[in-house]
Amino acid sequence: MNQPQLKNLLDDLDSAKAASDGLSRLVVTRLAKQRIPYKVMLGTLELNGKVVSPHFWVEANDCVIDYRARQHLDNASAPHGVVPLEGLKAHYEGQEVVIDPLPDYLFNLLKH
Repeated sequence: MNQPQLKNLLDDLDSAKAASDGLSRLVVTRLAKQRIPYKVMLGTLELNGKVVSPHFWVEANDCVIDYRARQHLDNASAPHGVVPLEGLKAHYEGQEVVIDPLPDYLFNLLKH
């Protein structure tokens, strides 16, 4: 699945009232249902000297999936959504963590 297809699959989750950890769980759930391999990351996000830590994001198909970087950094040039790894202006550093997909009832509750 390429970047535009991932964006199309996930962009509606941006409206969820969830921080980076909760939104990462929603993303993981959607990716798992489509059987798309992913890695959940926990670490720091840095852009222009401003650092956010702890911060969660998801990596899949050579893209960073992060719908909360712009909000946390309060910077319009921060990554938002599904961004190809080679196009990143921010620096992500972290380690892979395990976040299980949500059951359907909880996913549907949290995505609104």
